[in-house]
Amino acid sequence: MANAVLSNRLIAMLRRRGAQLPDPLDADAMAALERCERCVNKGMCEELLATPGTGGNRSFCPNAPYVEARRERQLKF
Repeated sequence: MANAVLSNRLIAMLRRRGAQLPDPLDADAMAALERCERCVNKGMCEELLATPGTGGNRSFCPNAPYVEARRERQLKF
């Protein structure tokens, strides 16, 4: 159950930035899920996700570079 909640944080952060996890999950996605699971900033993450919009300071997030890389990849066509 805890993993599902933590994974939902990563999914919510990806959605906030207009991105999503790859299907099927690759090694980078699995590593991002693991970082999310071990993250000590869950409270800050929940606060950010509770705010409206797509931005916000994500410097606390160990997955911020991954999220932005996924976003950039999906913006290219």
